[in-house]
Formats: sequence, C-alpha cells, structure tokens
Amino acid sequence: MLFLCLIVIYLYLDEFTLAFTPKIVWGHSAVFADSRIYITGGIIPISQDSFKGEHSKEFYYLNVGKPFGVEAGDKLPWVDLSPVSQILPTHAWSAFSNCGDSLILYIGESNGSVEYGDVYTYNLQQWNNLMTINSPPSYYHSRSQTVCDKTGKMYRFGGNFQPIGNPVINNKMNILDIHTRVWRSSGAPVGMYDHTGTLLPNGYIVYIGGRFNELLVNMSKLLLYNINDNTWTPKKTFGDTPTSRAYHSAVLTQDGRIIVYGGIDDTAADDLVILDTSQANFTWSIANVSTKSPLLRTYHTATLVGHYMIVIFGKNNEFISPTTQNEVFILDTSDKSNYKWISKFDPNLILPTSPTTPDQNLSTRNRNLEKTTIKNRYVCTLSTDKLMPTL
Repeated sequence: MLFLCLIVIYLYLDEFTLAFTPKIVWGHSAVFADSRIYITGGIIPISQDSFKGEHSKEFYYLNVGKPFGVEAGDKLPWVDLSPVSQILPTHAWSAFSNCGDSLILYIGESNGSVEYGDVYTYNLQQWNNLMTINSPPSYYHSRSQTVCDKTGKMYRFGGNFQPIGNPVINNKMNILDIHTRVWRSSGAPVGMYDHTGTLLPNGYIVYIGGRFNELLVNMSKLLLYNINDNTWTPKKTFGDTPTSRAYHSAVLTQDGRIIVYGGIDDTAADDLVILDTSQANFTWSIANVSTKSPLLRTYHTATLVGHYMIVIFGKNNEFISPTTQNEVFILDTSDKSNYKWISKFDPNLILPTSPTTPDQNLSTRNRNLEKTTIKNRYVCTLSTDKLMPTL
C-alpha cells in the first residue's frame, strides 16, 4: 500500500513539474550542467511591445535529458526551483557560469536591495554567508561575456552599470577565484559591453561584438585574452565579416566553430554567422540554413547540448513574441554545410564527440543554493597586464 502511495505521489509531482511554465523574459541568464539548462532572472515585459518591465527572480531548468518538442502546444520539461531560490534577488543581465562543482551567479542589475559584489553559488551545500575580498566597485551588465576555466576562476571583462544619468563602462578584467574567494582586477585595452566571451581549449577567450563608446565594435578585428599569461591580443579575422551587433549569443562546437546568432544593431539581426577558430587564421562565414528561421532574436540565451544549439526566450527590437508560443528553438549544427532549425529534441540522437574543453560544459551535481557575500576589504592584488592599442 505504501509503495502504491509513493507511486501516486511521484506521478502527481511529475505532472505538477510538467505543468510549470516560466514567464517569457529577456535579458535572462542560462548555464548548462547535468543534462539541464538552468535559467534565472531577466526582464518580464509589461507588454509585448515594451522595453520596460519588472526584474525576475525565477529559477528553473529545462530538462534536456529527455526528448521534447518545441512546436506550439508541446509541453516542455520545465522544472521549477522556486523553493530553493528565495534568497535570490530580482535581477537581470547577470553573469551565470559553471565553475567546478558550483553554478556561480553574479548580479548584473537589480531593482531590489543588493550589495555590490554579491555572488550566489548553487551547489550541494546549504546557504552560507561567506567572506571574499577585493570586490569590484559596482555590479555590471555581464550576462554573456563571463566564462570559467577548469581551475575555478571566473573571468568577467567589461560590462556597463546604468545608474541614473550616464552609464558607467567597466574597462577591467575582473577575475574571481572561487576557491580562495578573492577578486583580482587588471586593466583592459578598452571598456566594452553587450559582447560575448567564448573560452577556447587553448586558453584564449574570444570577445565578439558589443559596444565601445556607444558604437558597435567592428567584427573584423577581435579582442582575445590569454588566461595562461594574462595578456591581451588583437586578432584580425578573414572571410565574410558579419554586421556589427550587440546582445547576440555565441556557442563553441567541438570542432572549433563559434556559432554567433541574432543580436541587435539598428534593427535585430537574424543572420547566423560562423567563426572558424580551428586554424591560425580565424575565418568568418555565413551559415547555410536550409529551414525556416525563427523570428528575429536578441536578448536571448543559446546553449550547446551535443550538436544541438538551444535558444531560449528573448525578443526582437520591437516586441516579445506572444506567450502562446514556447519561445524555445533548436538548431541542428551537426552538418556545418547545412544548418537546420528543427522542432524535436532527442538526447538519444546526439552524435558522439570527443571530450570538450572542461571549461565550457562542466558536469556538476548542483542541488542547493548558497550565497557568497563579498565584503570590500581591499588587498593589493592588482596586476599589470600588457595592453594593446585602443581599438
């Protein structure tokens, strides 16, 4: 009898989980771990055609360990984690990284009471207030440019802070060692924001797009940061240079392709462009897409799961799509000569690949939330990196 009751409870909870539907947002953050795409924060628009809205504190994941469809009417395997996320403030544009056995969340913007330097970790531990030092002086929009390496260091370059008045641009590389809980900051050639950062297996972070002095950055010349010796290098690219953009997404494939999707210039750009980093000369190309593409997309997230790129939420330059749609899109990247937007995801069909760089898709057993409060105890750990000429 007890066994039957447990089955009924399990089925009820499973049905309740599948019934959960997150609010469609933009400016949210996502990270992949343990066959799950964890999502938090973002802007909940007051209307479909408005850029104004409320900050979200929702925390949930999309279970990519099971098949699902993304057509209208399909039920996606969303799982709500609200019971363990009460400590989170409302937030958007936040850095969200997979570091070691923890997910690290650094607030980008909040309309609540958040101290500069608050860092939240999601792992097997209970909630604790931990002391770290050398916090950056403010939080910055840094949703898409933060990466974590295999040693547990989180790299955040640039970003902007928007108090009342003129925005403040961060022209630093801020590095948080999650083991020692010490921040180290060093100078950068320029202050950029709204760009993406992608860590290659050789230790170079490739920064693509974004803005500099309110102007869009030219995509023909990239900025690279070497985590091995903490130096900056300009990188000229070849091929078909794409239009400049901001608020796009970028994912790295096993064979060295950085797939850049969407973004915004004067209008939202829907072209899918590829940067081949497998050779000494980085080369741009326009992706050949044989299927109908989603609506123009920006302020979204993109996560690579096997050879599938999963795009979640966002909006275009004018409106957010109706809530009758799932607003989740799947790109099959397995054939680099023929990309396809598809309506079904099946983890059993993921092509076998060689191990990826451990810095990008670390597997972790994350279950509970923990808060790290950064206190401003200033210690002289500032390094002087070799700088390149201003772009």
